[in-house]
Amino acid sequence: MKYRWATFTAVFGAMLCLGSAPAVAAPDEGTISVDGAPVRVAIAADGTAYLGNYGQGGGIFVVPPGATEPSRTISTGGYITTGLGLGPDGTLYVATADGDQSAVGVVPAGATDVARTIPVSAGFHPLAVGPDGTVYVANSTGNTVSVIAPQGTAVDRTIKVGAGPAEIAVAKDGTAFVSNQTAGTVSVIPAGADAVSKTIELVSDTGTSQEPHGIAAGPDGTVYVANIKSNDIAVIKAGADTVAERIYVEGGPQDVTVAPDGSLYVTSLLTQKLSVIRPHAEDVEGSISTDGGPGHLAVAPDGSVIVISPGSGPGQGSVVRYSAEALAATPLASGASTAAAPAATPAPEAASQPAAEAQPSAGSWNALPAVAGGVAAVVVGVAVRILLKGRRRKAGLAAGASQAG
Repeated sequence: MKYRWATFTAVFGAMLCLGSAPAVAAPDEGTISVDGAPVRVAIAADGTAYLGNYGQGGGIFVVPPGATEPSRTISTGGYITTGLGLGPDGTLYVATADGDQSAVGVVPAGATDVARTIPVSAGFHPLAVGPDGTVYVANSTGNTVSVIAPQGTAVDRTIKVGAGPAEIAVAKDGTAFVSNQTAGTVSVIPAGADAVSKTIELVSDTGTSQEPHGIAAGPDGTVYVANIKSNDIAVIKAGADTVAERIYVEGGPQDVTVAPDGSLYVTSLLTQKLSVIRPHAEDVEGSISTDGGPGHLAVAPDGSVIVISPGSGPGQGSVVRYSAEALAATPLASGASTAAAPAATPAPEAASQPAAEAQPSAGSWNALPAVAGGVAAVVVGVAVRILLKGRRRKAGLAAGASQAG
């Protein structure tokens, strides 16, 4: 496999020059030491964290609750990890890739190796698991989602979605929501369905995609979508066809997760922050500086949040656990800019990349490639945000509805 770390390092350096003032550091953070390039994270009901290694050799690091290093590694046969999901019975599903060979591996609870694999199309495959054990696999190269039935041994059916499916979230009722980054839409797939039931648009008033990426379903069925280009979290109420409101988050928010109490945690790669949004809030309450450019994240049963910052090369990333106490005490960043740094426009998903090369754009790093060319947009974007931020918040509902339509 080839790793273009030099290119990534150069772009990452450009990104650092564009960041806004740092947020307040968390007083109670704990670094989890791993030797690899973790990109994906899933946390079990007992608090065990699984970290998918995107670096050479692949594998999944298993971190016990509260531990600062893995207790063991689950082998993926040398394949890199591009997706992780946990089933209701503790079964771990891992999407792997090596050149033109991709599969979903099945790891029974407590196992040390992949028990069996289910072939999928070549490429990178974010995935999610429903409450009944159904596995949904995003196929960026074909703009489809493969569905694997509970305990299935092969793909059961393939469903056409919008262009550039990036992430998948599954609600408690089994409905799957797919963020289509290129199309600027969210596809809705009811439990057991063979086709999309409706498509929710996330485009600007000029018809361009707002680059929806991270997506999460709350305990009440509300869906939250991180829009990299428009610097906001789109809120879609249960059963709705349009966006109800938008919550402004600076720095190109690219991933979002929901805590059991309804709190939202959002990573912004450009500003290197973890933002906190309280239940039913219309604004970010505060933010925490992260260790490098944050990517994927997950909430543990104890309320702590694990954030992965991939870094610029093998062994240079970080995994940090933020305690529930630190998150609860998060203040608004002192002196931080209230204007948005323009989000990095992500490169096309894996469809535009050779399957034989493991590129950082699979998952956490796909927001970086256009940052170096966005210096001029920084000045414009900041000025516009300063002038319009007050009016935008007051008119958030109307703006969200018009953009979603």
